[in-house]
Amino acid sequence: MTRREITLFALVCAIAVGAPIAADAASADTAPAAISDCNDHGQLTAHYASDTLRSALAQMPVDVREYTDCYDVIERQLFAQLGQAKSGAVTGTPAASSSGSGLPAWLLVVIVLLALGGVTFGALAIRRRSAVAEGPDAGAPGGGLAGPSGPGAPGGADDPARPPARDEDPGSGPDGPSAGA
Repeated sequence: MTRREITLFALVCAIAVGAPIAADAASADTAPAAISDCNDHGQLTAHYASDTLRSALAQMPVDVREYTDCYDVIERQLFAQLGQAKSGAVTGTPAASSSGSGLPAWLLVVIVLLALGGVTFGALAIRRRSAVAEGPDAGAPGGGLAGPSGPGAPGGADDPARPPARDEDPGSGPDGPSAGA
């Protein structure tokens, strides 16, 4: 083998070994790779371009944004690369916002439903108590008042249209025993 062939063979081997490493390094500078790196390690372990970090902030899934500090980690790295310090003043609209209560939405729905159920059952209990306090005829027409009763009143003891009670003698009326007895 000549020196030229050995040099060519060495160059081909270097390219064959180096190409996957270069391709892997080039593909590692993507937004999903930056998000995954932060999510796995809690910090960025590799260097990412500013455009990649911007894309990572824009493409970050809601659960990663909500439950990890990756958004802040990537944002701090982006500001450091741009030579800016993050100040307390917010410029523009915030990219991430969370609920102000700190409770998950499903838990808030359950609490509201339980409160509504409690109010409903409380109102029913108050309604039952007020009905018991007014008496058993509270639901009758006339507001629970029995109306006039007694002699001369319709349905009273001397009303001829009224059927006799069980303990009354059918032959006796208001004037005493009947003549046929």
